[in-house]
Amino acid sequence: MEGIEKIHKINLAKRWMITIGIFFIVQLIFIVVDGTFLEPNINDSNNLFARSVRWILDLKLFTKWIAPYSFPFFNMFMTIHVIVILIQAVHDIISSMFSEK
Repeated sequence: MEGIEKIHKINLAKRWMITIGIFFIVQLIFIVVDGTFLEPNINDSNNLFARSVRWILDLKLFTKWIAPYSFPFFNMFMTIHVIVILIQAVHDIISSMFSEK
């Protein structure tokens, strides 16, 4: 059983290194692209999806409170990414607490 737990911990550490590495790479891309001509142009046509996305991006949450970038989409994406990482961390902590005997 000790071998299985060791392999599980190695796989868990490997997955976390990949997750954190991807997060940092995405943040570096956002830093490079933010405020340049490379920023994506969000289509503000009159369809429902574009209006709802624009409404979400114009919330104070992504324009004033959580605003490390000037482009609100990057702020929203970073916030969602951090929330997903935190949920995964809580899940891994709870599962490791209950799996140990």
